Amino acid sequence: MLTTSLAACVEGERPKSNSSASDGVVVSSEFEGLPELEIEEVGLVQELPSDYPSNYIFAHNMNFYSILDGNINIIDTAADTLEFKGMINAAQMASFAQSKSRNELYVSETYYSRGTHGKKTDVLTIYDMATLNIKDEILLPGGKRGQSVIQKGSLQLINDEKLALLWNFTPASSISVIDMVSREIVTEIPTPGCALTFPLRGAAFATLCGDGKVASFVIDGADVSRTISESFNDIDDDAMFMKSARVGNTQYFPTFTGNVRPISVGTEQAIPLEEWSLVTPAERKDNWRPSGWQVVTAQPNGNLFVLMQNNGEEGSHKAGGSEVWIFDVEAKKKIGAIKLDKGGLSIEATRGADGHLVVTNLEMGLEVYSFDGNLQRSIIVNDTATPFLLHAAK
Repeated sequence: MLTTSLAACVEGERPKSNSSASDGVVVSSEFEGLPELEIEEVGLVQELPSDYPSNYIFAHNMNFYSILDGNINIIDTAADTLEFKGMINAAQMASFAQSKSRNELYVSETYYSRGTHGKKTDVLTIYDMATLNIKDEILLPGGKRGQSVIQKGSLQLINDEKLALLWNFTPASSISVIDMVSREIVTEIPTPGCALTFPLRGAAFATLCGDGKVASFVIDGADVSRTISESFNDIDDDAMFMKSARVGNTQYFPTFTGNVRPISVGTEQAIPLEEWSLVTPAERKDNWRPSGWQVVTAQPNGNLFVLMQNNGEEGSHKAGGSEVWIFDVEAKKKIGAIKLDKGGLSIEATRGADGHLVVTNLEMGLEVYSFDGNLQRSIIVNDTATPFLLHAAK
């Protein structure tokens, strides 16, 4: 390590040196005797496992202060050091999905030829999970891709991950169906008055509609059939969040005032089930209710987790919560609660028996809790990140 000692350069005093004046190099005496640093190897490229461990998550940084250039951060939630594993781009209110069967990552995103203006290009970019290199891209014609604050229902995989569903909004609502094997757009399905998607069995999906109904679609090549339920979502007095979590063959949607509306998704038709309460009468009197962005998560065959706010009121459903409540969906009752150190905006449960609950706190950092409520570690994505959405690795 080389340095010029400035402290000694006063009144003509020469710095102490262990090198001759002729070599033009001055070495401070305070570094004498220290071992030389190893030469750092540059250009070193490493790969991730093509099958991610169950403790990995994707932290989707919308980059709220510069929305043009968001990103997806791959993080090991069980690591005390070196938890950051990699990153891929996710431009302009992107949507994200992972294909476990093909070891691929999908990002639907928007670019402009001159950054903030110019020709608009919508594209579905395909990344290799191990190298994080771009494998392919599918151009999305028509400038229709729906752009909103990031949410999972904008991009979903169905039919054993063979088909991708991409939500469009122009403001007419529709769904582009993309064959992820042939990399071709199969069809576009109009969904007037309805938005976003969640999977049903096989080549089928459902979408929530503004009149309180749920519409189901079955895809057979370019042919599509549709069924619509009776109205069950109380839009005016107790609307469902559009965020949900799945346990087994049931999709669970919390409501603004503290109930949950399950929908059966085990067949090709979404079937609303009986509503039940997330809160006791005493808790309801204290105005405990769901609040945040991604307010609900679950382990695939386990319990339901809901981000809860005390003293909630009309319009506070995005403010964030102070606790995460754990529910046994079979018994329809609360079995635990996790008090959050710095509040929460979004939550996600990792997979596996030894999973974690990962929380985007109100300071935009990540906190990792055990399911019994112990804070395991805190993770900073970066100083300006806004990871509004978390995806557990499949």
